[in-house]
Formats: sequence, C-alpha cells, structure tokens
Amino acid sequence: MKQRWHVKTAKDVFKILKKEGCRQITFHYNPKTDLKLVWVVDSIPEKREKSGKLSKNVSASGGTRFAHQDADIALQDALKLARAMTRKANVLGVNEGGCKAVVLANQKKNTLFLQSIGDFIQMHKGLFKTAIDLGFVMKDGKQIASKTDHVDSLSHLEKGLGSTGENTAEGMIHGFEVICEEILNKPLQKCSVAIQGLGAVGFPLAQLLVKKGCDVMAADVIKSNYKKARKIGVKIIPPKKILFQKVDILAPCALGAVINEKTLPKLKCKIIAGGANNPLENEFDDEKILLKKGITYIPDFVLNCGGFLQALIEREGKTVLEARKKSNIVGKRLKQIIQYSKKKKITLLKSAAELFDR
Repeated sequence: MKQRWHVKTAKDVFKILKKEGCRQITFHYNPKTDLKLVWVVDSIPEKREKSGKLSKNVSASGGTRFAHQDADIALQDALKLARAMTRKANVLGVNEGGCKAVVLANQKKNTLFLQSIGDFIQMHKGLFKTAIDLGFVMKDGKQIASKTDHVDSLSHLEKGLGSTGENTAEGMIHGFEVICEEILNKPLQKCSVAIQGLGAVGFPLAQLLVKKGCDVMAADVIKSNYKKARKIGVKIIPPKKILFQKVDILAPCALGAVINEKTLPKLKCKIIAGGANNPLENEFDDEKILLKKGITYIPDFVLNCGGFLQALIEREGKTVLEARKKSNIVGKRLKQIIQYSKKKKITLLKSAAELFDR
C-alpha cells in the first residue's frame, strides 16, 4: 500500500503562502539526477493586453542558487530572497515579478545534474527568468543554459553580459557616495570599509573602493581570494572578526542573516550597507536594535539592485556600459528614501518598505 501524506502538509504550505503574501511555492524533484529544488514566486505582474486579457509575456525574475542541505532552511531562504526580488523590481520601476530558486546542495554538481536544473527552468516557458547565484560558477551556468532559453548574465562568450556582481558593486558605490554625503558628512575617500566576502560582489566592490582611496579591509572563507585582494591593497581580517571592526561602513557581501542576536551586540560600525540579500535576520526588529546602538542600516534591496538591473538590460540587447551608466539609480533611490524618512519621521527600512514593497 502506498504511503498517504497527511493533509496537514498541504495546509501548512497554504499557511505559508498566506502569511508571506506570495503566489507560489514549488518543490521540484528529478529522480534521475536526485535534483531537489525549491522555487518561490513572490509576485507576478498582471500585464494586460488592450482586450483586457492577461498578457502571455509575464515573468518573474530571480537567481538560482546552490545552497543548504536542509529543505526547510532552503525554503526560508527562498521566501526571503523572492521578496527581495519583488522589492528590487519596484526600486527599478519595472513591471516584473520576483522569485528565487534554491537547489539543495546535497551532492556534487555534474553535467546531468546541472542540465536537469535547466529542464526545470525551461518547463515554465519564460515565466521563470533567472541567473546563476551563490554556489554556482559561470561554467555551471553554461551547462544549465544548454537546456533553457531563460538564463541571464552568462559569459561574454555565450553572448551574455557576464557576472552581475560588478554592476552590483558599481551601484553600491553610487549608494556609498550618498551615504557619505547625507549621513556620515565626509567624502567617501576618507571612509573605512569592512567587506565580508570577496566573491562576485565583494571583490569588485573592494577594487572600486581602493581606487576611491578608501581604507578597505575584508575577509573570506576561501583563502585563495586573499592573494588578489592583498595585491590591490586590501587588509585581510580573519572571517570571525570582520563583522566587528570599528569602521565607517560594514558591507556584508556573502550570506544573509549575518546580523542577528549573536552578532548585534559586538558591532562597532556606523553604517551597515552590503551587497548580500537580507543581511538582517529579523529586519525591522534588528533595525531598531541597530538604531539604539547608533548604527544606520541601508536597505539591501535598494543598495544591491544593480545586478538585477544588468540582467534586465541584457534582455533588451544592450551593453555592459549601459548597465554601468544606469546603476546611478541606486544613489537616486537612496536619496529618495532618506528624504522620505525625514518627512515621515520613520526609519530608512520602513521608508523603503513603504515606497517599494508591493
């Protein structure tokens, strides 16, 4: 007799959907490759034709990452990340939905495994538009894209615009300039910055900050990243200590939820402004604690939206130069949030949520 799942399993999923206000949670399994994937669609734009019918050309965008062995943790990550993508779409003013896929990192990646991810993306016929995220590299993206037409930001050899990390960093610099002008009251070149993570976003951010003349320190769990960082003048800090440096700006550029009840008491920075999504474990509660410590939190979904911007520009057939040029929207939106917060006498995170949440 086949096992019959208790109906509570389905009820719990609908409870999550209702509580989070999202549209879809998909648990996908491929028995041939043992692919386990969680896909969350936070929002879908209701594009309509002149006739009033829903347009066929609706899509939700969000990265696909390879992370976590626990499916419950993967789901929680996907829920938060999908919401971040909805917010980024609103920040950029585009009629695009937000989503995120998390592939469970419970096995080694091989060609068939990666191609089965592409099969999953392709079966949605354009509803799911994605780019490779944490845990994947460009060659993985090439294998995934061999089975689908809906992967952005592949290498230039694959007619893509390359990693979105550099454009994320470019946008962050525009944000940092505003932070210095509006909050720190000193030029960026006189600021000290601690970067957690020297990956796709963290390293190009370090490069740009060093060029600006900033005092930059950084950490990464991958020691091979230290050499190239030292070469450009970055001071290397042990990973366990990077969050607690006495600096003007702390930039988390790795995993989310690194600002939590364990790390909060030890923070010594003035500003938290990073490239990582959802760095606060409990965003509104944690922001209150930060403010009591005299630390200002810059909403991540505003500061790091430059990567998503590049993906959208790539779809239009435009260039990296165009992406870099338009990344100044980050500074413009941040100024808008700061002005709104002063007018309404509310925090920056609440301001960003009121302006850009759906």
